[in-house]
Amino acid sequence: NRSRSNERRCKVEPNWAPLENRLGRARCMGFMFMGRVNGINHYKHGITRTYLYLDDAGNCYLKEEKGGFVPGNWGVELGKMEACLATRMTRSLLFGSVMHCGNKGFRF
Repeated sequence: NRSRSNERRCKVEPNWAPLENRLGRARCMGFMFMGRVNGINHYKHGITRTYLYLDDAGNCYLKEEKGGFVPGNWGVELGKMEACLATRMTRSLLFGSVMHCGNKGFRF
């Protein structure tokens, strides 16, 4: 599209090392690499649809409403995602449906 000719686009290679170092390679299979902004890697979990934000050293961050990032607690954020996953799996087994946890209250 020529109207977007002034936009700069660049391809970002997925950086799995921070997530793999935190979770182990096998547990990363449910994630998608969504990109990188200001040194923060964005990983989206395919089932929970929630995000984990990690820098290259594996430090966890929370996304602020205004678009910035602040340091987060890895254990707390991972716990939220795992609780969401457990809820979805239980609901699916019991009712044959899935529940979308969304990002409200989950700051990944």
